[in-house]
Amino acid sequence: MSKLRIVANILNVLLLIVLVGAVVGFISFLNVYGLFLACVTAIIAWSVFKHWRWGYFAAAAWGLACYQLAKQGYEFQSIKRHAMMIGFMVVPVALFLHEILGKANAKSAQNNGKESDNDPKMPD
Repeated sequence: MSKLRIVANILNVLLLIVLVGAVVGFISFLNVYGLFLACVTAIIAWSVFKHWRWGYFAAAAWGLACYQLAKQGYEFQSIKRHAMMIGFMVVPVALFLHEILGKANAKSAQNNGKESDNDPKMPD
C-alpha cells in the first residue's frame, strides 16, 4: 500500500470521527432541528465509510455549511471558533479523499489482471 493511500485512510478515519462526533452533538440539541441535522450527518458519515464518491462531496459541503453557520452566528455559539476551524479543515480533506479513495474503484476496473507491463506480445 502506498504512503499516499495510508495517509488517505488515516484522514478518512479522522473525518469519520468528526462526523460521528457531530451526530452526537446534534442529537444533544434535543429538538427536531437537531434530529434532522443528525440524520443528514449520519447519512454523510455512512457514505464516507463506504467510500462513495458523492459522500466526500457531501462532507465538503457539510464542512462549508458548518463554517458558515458558525461564522454568521446562527449555530454553534458556544463552540464557534472550533466549529469554524473544523468546518474549514473538512473541505480540503474531503476533496482530497474524494480524489484518492473515490477514484480507487474506477482505477481498479481498468486493471486487466496483469501485474507487470512485461508482456511479450506488446511492442517495446
